[in-house]
Amino acid sequence: MMKRTDSNNRPMTMRSSKLTILTALVTGLGAGACDFLDPTGVNNPTVTEETFLGTPNAAASWTRGVERQLAATINQVIIGTEVVSDNVFNNRTLYSKVFDIPRIDNSDFDVLNIQESIHRLRQMADQGLTVVVPADEAATDQTRAQLHFYRGFGHLLSAELFVALPGEPEGAPLDPATHFDLAVQDFEQARTLSSDADFDAAALLAIARAEYGAGDRTAAVAAAQQVKSATPSLLRMVEYDNVDGPGNSMQNAIYDSGQDEFQPLPRLDFLFPKYYSETAADESPIALLKGEEAFLILAEAALATGDVAGARQELKELIDIVEARPTAMIDDRGQQRGRQGGTWIFPDDAAVQVAASPTATPRSGLVLTRSGDRVEIPIVSGTSVSDQMLDDADTHDEMLYLLYLMRQEIFVVEGRRMTDLGIRLPTALDEALTNPNVDEGMAALTARIPSFIPLNYGLDSFTYEDGDLLAVIANDMNAVLVANQSSPAVLPFH
Repeated sequence: MMKRTDSNNRPMTMRSSKLTILTALVTGLGAGACDFLDPTGVNNPTVTEETFLGTPNAAASWTRGVERQLAATINQVIIGTEVVSDNVFNNRTLYSKVFDIPRIDNSDFDVLNIQESIHRLRQMADQGLTVVVPADEAATDQTRAQLHFYRGFGHLLSAELFVALPGEPEGAPLDPATHFDLAVQDFEQARTLSSDADFDAAALLAIARAEYGAGDRTAAVAAAQQVKSATPSLLRMVEYDNVDGPGNSMQNAIYDSGQDEFQPLPRLDFLFPKYYSETAADESPIALLKGEEAFLILAEAALATGDVAGARQELKELIDIVEARPTAMIDDRGQQRGRQGGTWIFPDDAAVQVAASPTATPRSGLVLTRSGDRVEIPIVSGTSVSDQMLDDADTHDEMLYLLYLMRQEIFVVEGRRMTDLGIRLPTALDEALTNPNVDEGMAALTARIPSFIPLNYGLDSFTYEDGDLLAVIANDMNAVLVANQSSPAVLPFH
């Protein structure tokens, strides 16, 4: 098979250390370079690797660049995976028009973009640990801890989102279990090196998330219980910058563009936009990790052992955490819900009730009227599930349904729902064309779309005409997950 090469006849996916060094340096310079490169006044775009490694506090500068790459990676992940999921529908043309089907091809440019951004994050963190830190006598243990955390997060995203991905340049594809294990190793090392209590708690929650994804109930519960006991309201955010970049791409898609780009599933309307701006310079942060996850893990673990009452108690305590999260009064009058050239018209009146499926009881309070006063929106976490709903759930399956509804609502537009649905992206075709350890015939190059996932836009479909007082969603995917709880593609503890 012909491999694509550059002008020096090297495979195009190879990343020499110098190229990686310069990539990260440029990334770091774009993230407020004056904050961490003042000692040298470097402004030469042809600065060499040797020059950078000789710069005072090079490791701290490098880490700032990796942090900026994390923000760029989260942008790519959220935009792509949210369209794949049932959370949002791409109502115009700026973003992928096939992920909504869902159709996920290994040749799709969006698949490649997500993969490359994750590779870049992981490799930049690795380069920091293996090249930059050893060259910088001033490098601190906290800097080392941060780089382990970022590398671990690259492995975590690889595990959650892909059928398989290489873990190093020109490496063989690693399965999710291996990436989860590598992520935990990095997060544990980050905790060992760090003396920052908040950072340590975030790394511990990342371990809980990775162990949950790997299906290790004992390890996930142990970590989640520690987080719940010590830092139940933990919140680690990824920051965005309208001046130096990157900006929050999802904010543009659901609010700033004014073009009705992404529209929410009608029963999620009350949670949007979540990311918004008051001025042109505003960029909302995105939650990378939050304490809510610990409660969800503990509740699902309880259900896996048949403890419905224990799960109910965990979810009630979770509601208290969610209700304490901040909200914002947002001017969303520009949002027309598809009435300005969109593909579908979405409900936009609080009088509209929503049924989660053709047989479900309609619910009120899920759609907001945006044409008048400002609307109150949860900007970290929100849920429509109440204590009464939890009290009314008597069986395992009823409680499991509410748990996954809460997962969907709490993590909405945070890039988590596609994974919960059991969908995984394929290794990009470009990897097979440039990596000698990846062949086009490998199973890794085929997306995993479970048989219970409705196609032909079934994840996003609903029945509604402008002026109706009822919107009926075609497929209640939380009910579908409960019905397929024994599938190895979903519900890691069941």
